[in-house]
Amino acid sequence: MNKNINYLLSIAIFSLLIVYLLFGVSKVNKGSKEESYLIIKDAINRSAVQCYAVEGYFPPNIEYLEKNYGLVVDYDKYIVSYNVFASNIMPDIEVFIK
Repeated sequence: MNKNINYLLSIAIFSLLIVYLLFGVSKVNKGSKEESYLIIKDAINRSAVQCYAVEGYFPPNIEYLEKNYGLVVDYDKYIVSYNVFASNIMPDIEVFIK
């Protein structure tokens, strides 16, 4: 009987460790996605400001930044809204996670 209790206790502890491990991996994955989102949003903003500093106007669209300033956006992961009001006013840039 003591052997059965030890066996069940071992299974319970092992199961708890697996759940704890899965929870930790999930939390790290979520943090990584949030960090990637902040990095791409910042990269788009910096590229637009760099274009303004170099050329004297904000770029007309996101493709211009990709072609001329080396910006890389993973459109499988993100949706980018880039709205220009005037060439001398910072565009309204929004990034959404798919």
